[in-house]
Order: sequence, then C-alpha cells, then structure tokens
Amino acid sequence: MLYRKHISPSGGVMLTVLKSVGRRNRRRCHNVGDAKLLTVLIAACLTVVTGLIDRAQGEDHCSEHRYNDSLVSDYMQFTKEVADREYGVLGQFKSLHCCAKGYRSIEWFKNGQPYPWGGDISSLIVYPEAANQTIYTHRISETDIGNYSCVLRNDTGIIRHDIELRMQEDKPDYPLPTFKPKDMIINLGETARFYCEAFVGKLDLPDATNKIVWMQVLDDKPASIVDANQLNVTREDGQIIGSYLSIPKIEHHHYGRYRCQITSGNLERPLELSMVLSPAQVTSVEDPELDLPWLIVIAIVVMVLLVILALSFWKSQLKDHDDNRCSAQFIADNDV
Repeated sequence: MLYRKHISPSGGVMLTVLKSVGRRNRRRCHNVGDAKLLTVLIAACLTVVTGLIDRAQGEDHCSEHRYNDSLVSDYMQFTKEVADREYGVLGQFKSLHCCAKGYRSIEWFKNGQPYPWGGDISSLIVYPEAANQTIYTHRISETDIGNYSCVLRNDTGIIRHDIELRMQEDKPDYPLPTFKPKDMIINLGETARFYCEAFVGKLDLPDATNKIVWMQVLDDKPASIVDANQLNVTREDGQIIGSYLSIPKIEHHHYGRYRCQITSGNLERPLELSMVLSPAQVTSVEDPELDLPWLIVIAIVVMVLLVILALSFWKSQLKDHDDNRCSAQFIADNDV
C-alpha cells in the first residue's frame, strides 16, 4: 500500500519559499563563478596578447628597414644597423637585436658566458621565431645589465658585435645615444644611408614630443639637405627613437659634414651626433706589407742568385784565361 505524505498549507508555503531562495542562491553562485572565470580568461588573453605584441616587436625589428644590398646578397652580414648600447627600465620589456643573414649559427654571450643563462646571470631568452637574432625579457632586472655579444659563424668566417646594456630611469635628463652615425666614403652617383638613434624614455607631459632633425653643416652653420629623404622610427613602446637619412644619388654638393639632432620633450639639452660623407679618392698603389718570414725568404733567394751569378762570371773569366793561354802556346809552337 502506498502512502502520500500530507503537508499542511502553511508548510507548503514555507517549502515554496525555501525552494525559491535555493534557486536564487544557485543562480548567484553560478553568476559569481562565471564572473571569476571571465576574469581569468580576460587576464589570460591580455597576457597572451602582450606576449605576442612583445614578440612581434622582436620579429618585425629585423624584417624592416634592411640594407638594400642585403636584399640581393647571401653572404654573412648584418642586415641593418646594430645598436652599440641599450638602455632598459626596471620591470619593463627589453629586447636586444643582432639582425643578420648568411650565418650557419648565431650565439649569444653575456660577460663571456654563453647562452642559455641561469637566473643569476640574465633573464633574457632567445626568440626562435626571429631566427635567434633577438633576445628579450618581459621584465628587466638589475642582474640583466652587462655586456652582451652576438657571434655569427659560417663555414668560412666569424662576425662578432658587442652591445652594452644599462639600466635607466623612465625619463633621462637628455637623450642617450644607442647608435651613432658612422663616417662614409661613397662615389658619385651612388646611394648613401645614415642612421642615428637614442633612448629618450617616456614623455611626462601630454603635449611633449620627440623630434629628430638632420642637417648639413656648411661653413660651421646648419643648412637643409637637398635631395634627401628622412624616415623616423620608434621601438620599445616609443622609448627609443631613430631616424634614417637616405640620399638616392650622391652629387658633389652632398659631400661634407652632417648632424643628427635629437630633442626629447621639453628638455633644453639636445643630442647632436655628427659624421662626414667623403668622396672616394684614388691614391698611389703601395706595396703590400710583408711579414718578416717572407722578407727572410726573399733575402735568401736574392743571395743565392747573386752567388750563382758570381760563380758564372768567375767560370767565364777562367775559361777566357785558359783560351788565351792555349792561343799563345799554339802561336809559339807554330812560329818558324
């Protein structure tokens, strides 16, 4: 026999209220769980996006603004200007680059220690997607400062470049050079490319701007550059700014001294970097320098030749003397 449990009207009302409260609590718990899950997902997405942006910076750096001759040649070489000194801000992203091609292997060293490094030496790691031309860290620390070197190798040679990494505040007192333009010797009709770069840090005012101006110095006075193109670039979230100066066809008026002036924000002290563009000159052909062993060999050969010549001359003299004696004896014997 089945029995039905009897519930009073007041009990039924109470049971309905309890069920309603339970459903609301379950919905509240689900909402809280969903919110936590959404927060975690957003944080993970931001981390992934930040990492992709940071890595893309390292990858794009070596694929952009390459030397023109590196696009059509395959020998081992640097494909763009490589910084001599770098600056990092504590706790921020930092990358170092040695953009190159034609190498069989590329190795990184810090203070003479080969990569990979332990945490007590450096937190920078190699970025394989950039063919190991870039090393980076998401948060630079004091242990990361030091002297880094990239070494390129192939079957016939080795190329090495050194980069000094220093720690710096967000905003330096004046622009700090990371790459200084180099003097160049170029023939008429050829193309020229100069580059200058500096660490300027974060701008502290909304209306503050960074500025790079290229000028040619004529009679110790700055002048505008004729028939030239300027392209400004940035990296490391705008903390490092640089500028390319390209002259498509060198003419006589292009030769002389140039200046790259970098101004950061409202700082009164600009950075001025100078270099000289000179024509190729034909000079007299000079004998190549000879090593001491070669000089000794040449001296011995010369001495041997002199001895041979002396012996030949001496034998020739003896033969002539004998011939003369024979002739005199023959005349005497036949004299009637």
